Amino acid sequence: MTNSQNVSDMKFDLKTLPALPGVYLMKDNSGDVIYVGKAKSLDKRVRQYFQSKRNLPPRTVTLVNHIDDIEYIVTDSEIDALVLEANLIKKYRPRYNVRLKDDKRYPYVKVTVNSAFPRIFLTRRRLMDGAIYFGPYTNVKAIRTTLDLISRAYMLRQCKKRIEPGKTRPCLNYHIKRCMAPCRVGIDKEEYRRRVMEAIRFLKGDTSGILKLLEKKMRSLAEAQEYEAAAEVRDQIDSVKYLSEHQIASSGTDDRDVIAAVADEKAVYIQIFYVRHGSMVGKADLTLIGAEASESIEESMAQFVKQYYQDSPIPPEVLVQYELPEKDLIVRWLCQRSGRDVKVHVPLRGEKKKLIEMAARNAEMSRRMAKLKPARSEAAMEALGDLQKVLSLDALPLHIEGFDISNISGTNAVGSMVYFENGRPANSKYRQHNIRTVKGIDDFAMMAETVHRRYSRLLKNNEPMPDLILIDGGPGQVGAAKSSLDSLGLDIPMIGLAKRFEHIITTKKGPEEVIILPHTSPALKLLMQIRDEAHRFAVSSHRRRRSASLTHSELDPIPGVGPNRKRLLLESFGSVDKIRSASVDEISGLDGISRQLAQRILDHLGK
Repeated sequence: MTNSQNVSDMKFDLKTLPALPGVYLMKDNSGDVIYVGKAKSLDKRVRQYFQSKRNLPPRTVTLVNHIDDIEYIVTDSEIDALVLEANLIKKYRPRYNVRLKDDKRYPYVKVTVNSAFPRIFLTRRRLMDGAIYFGPYTNVKAIRTTLDLISRAYMLRQCKKRIEPGKTRPCLNYHIKRCMAPCRVGIDKEEYRRRVMEAIRFLKGDTSGILKLLEKKMRSLAEAQEYEAAAEVRDQIDSVKYLSEHQIASSGTDDRDVIAAVADEKAVYIQIFYVRHGSMVGKADLTLIGAEASESIEESMAQFVKQYYQDSPIPPEVLVQYELPEKDLIVRWLCQRSGRDVKVHVPLRGEKKKLIEMAARNAEMSRRMAKLKPARSEAAMEALGDLQKVLSLDALPLHIEGFDISNISGTNAVGSMVYFENGRPANSKYRQHNIRTVKGIDDFAMMAETVHRRYSRLLKNNEPMPDLILIDGGPGQVGAAKSSLDSLGLDIPMIGLAKRFEHIITTKKGPEEVIILPHTSPALKLLMQIRDEAHRFAVSSHRRRRSASLTHSELDPIPGVGPNRKRLLLESFGSVDKIRSASVDEISGLDGISRQLAQRILDHLGK
């Protein structure tokens, strides 16, 4: 692929780049950020990537060949762009950026106080989800040791499994006195909650009680000449002291959203900057269309705030460009939703005012970009119109869903569903279905299960059905998927796209069962894009599931079976069920596994 081909194939039009300082984010065809850079002039800097390959280093050539889209944020100065670039690199960790090895997001301690039986664990992401966060912590070893201490002292659960008392067997943590096991019958919910609150007080810095307890234990062990155990407790005391001295409170007072808007005769273009811990970490471009666009800009912004924060995290402070009508009512509602004080105001001076001005400039850039999108939209609508004509559909297929299956020898099978709206992928609406009912290699049955689960859920929730369903496969896969629709009483247009010759398989009978289009057809190009995206999403979902199965399995507690032997067993047999069905001779035939260990494995698996 040449650089000129990249320019023409990209979703982004280089002509729209402003000659202003800012940050640019380069994305691949999956929507992932692969590079973040800063520029004194976005126009000049980004264009440098698309000059002759002979003038570019090999790494840059590789980067350019993977660019599918570009996003940018305008800043006040090149210094602001530098700071923002660092924040975004920390957030996205792009593949092609040069990163310091120690440049990582420091962890938080998360307490899920909004669940019936809260967990306390480390996380690298801080969300506005009702949980309590402590941190971030720069000394990861100290906080891990402290969490281990909390586990010993308060016996709070660490696992993610669903709590159904009496329906699951307590795990090893319960038997080694590391968990109260709320999954068993008879657990005292109030006692569990009391221990959680004690752990929270400890994390807030009230360490006096636990330090006295540990110091007493250390002296007792030393007097009993159990010096190794006493040294371990001493290390725990050091970790607690370090934590208390370097505690960073999680009040969230430096968290805010910055909202600005511009309007034209068609829409209102909203720009939101997300500021977390005093640093800008991201942005969102949103649009209000319809009735809101005909109102005043102040009314439109008030409508946006009310709609957006219905299901979005609410920070302690929201900066807006204009005074909101019914501001007092909106503030009371935000406070009620978030459970704490929320300030909404228009900044008049200082750094907050500069943030609003920067957001307003970016909103204006979004408005200008929108005027250049009709040509791109017209091409998508042309493909959809062509597709409607070719398939003799009653309506334009504005909502298309594509399906594919991915598995290796029937293991860790995953069904994917991708969602295309107005001819463009809507990544947030993609869905993954782990195959539950099909054993072995049966792609047809797997496709039938995936389609049935998808549309039975839509029926149950009374959600809109697609205008067209695309199956990655031939007559067998299409027939299996159609049988699932028939069982649900649904009549949705469905086609398949066979990989080898790109023939369209329809569910009609007779001579129209297969449709062959020229490779230049806009309709075929759109179908191929949806099919390829469904395949990509299925493969990536399957890889994640396979990696998880190699990380956690029934083989973990078996003495003598470490990560390497576990990987060898799973790769050789394919699944734990197949290991369970194997003989001692078959298992001991693997390199590094004795007959004694093979028998131990089978005994543990209950054979």
